[in-house]
Amino acid sequence: MGDKILQFGTAKAGPGERGTGFVKAGELSDGSSVDIPVVILNGSNLGPRLMIIGGEDGDEYPGPLGAMDAANNVLPKMLKEMSGSAVFLPIVNITAFRGNPYGGGMRNSPLDLDQGLRLPRLYPGLSNGRHSEQLAFQISYVQKQYDPDIFVRLHGCRQIYGWDRVLFRKPTPGSKLDNLARACVTRPGTMVLLTTDNPAIVGKKGEEERPIEISLETNGGDDGVGNGMNGDAMRDGIVNMMRHLDMIPGNEIKVGKIQYVSSKPSVYSAKGGFFKSLVKVKDEVRQGQTIGEIRNFFGEVSEEIRAPFDGVVLGYWCAAPHVGAGQWRIFEIAGRSDYR
Repeated sequence: MGDKILQFGTAKAGPGERGTGFVKAGELSDGSSVDIPVVILNGSNLGPRLMIIGGEDGDEYPGPLGAMDAANNVLPKMLKEMSGSAVFLPIVNITAFRGNPYGGGMRNSPLDLDQGLRLPRLYPGLSNGRHSEQLAFQISYVQKQYDPDIFVRLHGCRQIYGWDRVLFRKPTPGSKLDNLARACVTRPGTMVLLTTDNPAIVGKKGEEERPIEISLETNGGDDGVGNGMNGDAMRDGIVNMMRHLDMIPGNEIKVGKIQYVSSKPSVYSAKGGFFKSLVKVKDEVRQGQTIGEIRNFFGEVSEEIRAPFDGVVLGYWCAAPHVGAGQWRIFEIAGRSDYR
């Protein structure tokens, strides 16, 4: 048999069952509850425990869309054959996701009046802190209760057009973490494995400690399909990861050539105006090369944006034709790449 009954908030599932419900993550000023949706897939057989969260940033939609597709449509068909379990929190920053009554989220929760708190930096949170700190506390509490072997974050936004990637701590080639991250890649030439030492992104655990922590991010892909609104890469990565772990039936998709690059600081704008990229995603660039420009209302170039180092273009700003001074991530450039 699989795990005994799993319960988080009002979601509950025995072996071979799917359960849905909510975890309370705070209260509004009228005392009404702020609730996070939860989907539990409890396999019929013992195996790994997988925890997947999406929507840490409320205006990033591919994660919630991909998680919901996997948890609601694809994986329930395999429950009787599934080994282990998967707990999905498809949208955790629910008040930011709501944004306004007509739809369309904001990045951070409006319940934090200064809009300055971001979830990836807040764990393990505070039970009596500001809203997002309480939210981080509840997510960490579910993680502590569940004790997953693998913890996966899902990100990706419509502000940046760029290459899909998996973020994880620098692994030993062929290690458990390296192989797991490669299993998240299902489309040749469309996803980068981006190694980073930033603990705020991937957690503070070593590569052989539990839980293994990785983050998937999609920003439109080669053709800009969905342009940050399509969760297919997330869904396929989750499903293929579970094949790799022998949690579900089916042959693991193995992509032969995968590009590894290193994380570098993002490029910001110094001037405001109409932005145009002069390079494409995946282009190799040299330090000092002009890669973009900003023009004013009179068509004059007010700023030439130059590559700060040699590297490969991961993404660039696409949310609007204009930017302000100090625009966040006008370009994402990674360290020079290699293939293996």
